Amino acid sequence: MDPTDFLPLHPLELRILLVASEGPTHGYRIVKAIEHGEGDRRKLYPANLYRRIRDLGARGLLVEVPPPPSEEPPGRPRTYFAITALGREVVRAEVARLEEQVRYARRAMSPG
Repeated sequence: MDPTDFLPLHPLELRILLVASEGPTHGYRIVKAIEHGEGDRRKLYPANLYRRIRDLGARGLLVEVPPPPSEEPPGRPRTYFAITALGREVVRAEVARLEEQVRYARRAMSPG
C-alpha cells in the first residue's frame, strides 16, 4: 500500500502517531504528550482521541498491543497502542509533505 494514499493526515492523527512512534503507549500518555508538548495547551477530549485512535487502527496505522510488564499498574488496566510499519511510512510521507509546504511558503514569502 502506498503511504501517500493516507495523506494528508489530520494534525491530531499525526501527533498520535508521533507519540506512538516512541514505543507502546496508552491514551492518557498520548493526551499528556499532546497537551503539554511544544507549548500546545489545547484541551484534548477522550472521545475525540479514541475516535482518532480507532480510525488509525481501522486503516492499519496503529494496533492494540499488550501492556509492557513494567508499566501495567495493578488495578488500573490500560489499553496500549503501537504504531505499525505502515504507520511509520505514513508519518515519514506526511512529514515530507509538510516540509515541502514549508519550503514553498518560504519561497513565496521571500522578498524578490
